[in-house]
Amino acid sequence: MAAPLLTRRAIVLAKLETTYNVDAMPSAATDGILVESPDFVSDMNILMRDFTRGDLSPLPHTVGRKLAKMSFTTELRGNGHQQTGLAADVPVIARLFQASGYALTGHPASGATAVFEVGDELTPVAWTTGGTTTNTDLIAYYITVDTPGPSGTAKVTVTSDTPGEGLASATITSGTPVALGTKGLTASPTFTGVLAAGQRWCVWLRPPGATLDPVSDSIASVTLYAYYDGTLHAITGALGTFSLDATGGQFAKLKWEFTGQYVPMVDAPLVNPAFERTLPPQVQLARLNVDNFPAVVNAMTFTQANTIQPRPDVNSTDGYNGVRLTARKPTGGIDPEATLVASHDFWGRMANATRMPFQMRVGNQAGNTVWMLAPNTQYDKMTYKDRAGLRVYDAGLSFARCYGNDEVSFLLC
Repeated sequence: MAAPLLTRRAIVLAKLETTYNVDAMPSAATDGILVESPDFVSDMNILMRDFTRGDLSPLPHTVGRKLAKMSFTTELRGNGHQQTGLAADVPVIARLFQASGYALTGHPASGATAVFEVGDELTPVAWTTGGTTTNTDLIAYYITVDTPGPSGTAKVTVTSDTPGEGLASATITSGTPVALGTKGLTASPTFTGVLAAGQRWCVWLRPPGATLDPVSDSIASVTLYAYYDGTLHAITGALGTFSLDATGGQFAKLKWEFTGQYVPMVDAPLVNPAFERTLPPQVQLARLNVDNFPAVVNAMTFTQANTIQPRPDVNSTDGYNGVRLTARKPTGGIDPEATLVASHDFWGRMANATRMPFQMRVGNQAGNTVWMLAPNTQYDKMTYKDRAGLRVYDAGLSFARCYGNDEVSFLLC
């Protein structure tokens, strides 16, 4: 009698494809991912032949389009090497982000993000960052017009989430750099017309590392292998989506779901991958803030919400040509303690559709830190909850574009 297959004996490998839907042949030596609850589901298009006959018995069906789905959970963590800024040194889960619509860029030196406009203004400003920076951790800078006027008259104040950073009210002149703090970062504005009081921008000074930024074309695909204690399921041409749960004092978890080309199952012995050995950080010292307000939060959630659709094609096998990522609508949520309006006007910001910079990190050690940055975040839901006698909010978040392909990014450092 054959031995039963055990659910605890399962291995997942993932490797980005050089050519779409061509098996990348993942290897145990370099492509193993530690996962929880790996699941494989077939998605077959059953073709029925419903002809009338002299009896009521159904005819046999055939199978048309053959897709497959694979889901599993991973930890959100680094691998101890990612602050080199080399793309080759990022953790294996970066491949899953890439196959979910993100592009990977290595940054061997510290540098700045774009200067993001927070809201729409009649007088747009084009910013160029510069300077020689020396930081080893992420720093947020918020630029606000405190005195309206044209170039040479208007004044701005720079504040920061980091003590000791920022700038007192200073005159702003088109084409002249503004020093944003003590780490060497400058920003040069170019504009004509009159700046309005309250006009705002934000920029993050990042340490060496790698960024994962959303893209709308040239999305990478992945080959996934799932070994089930003596059998092997494979998916090629896979694209995915994911959700994040980051609860204080726990490990942050990513739930992934990938859709791709069905490949017949075969018998195959379990492999023994060389898994990454860095332990995951717990969710603590997260420096979470919304609009530069350090909300007291128990948990933060994020849902990528990619739409993955088959691509119909009569010239391809089974009448379709793989899958495509056709839309995304990322959302999230936090459960902050309720506060006075003077501290942070949650309800007013929701009612006015205020756009707000958002940041949060998991981990605080170099090489094992992941930041989530979103320049134009909005509250889209607000209800009350009770947390052990404390009045808290269930606040929904939506993440909008600023200049395009920038609604959410992840920094590995």
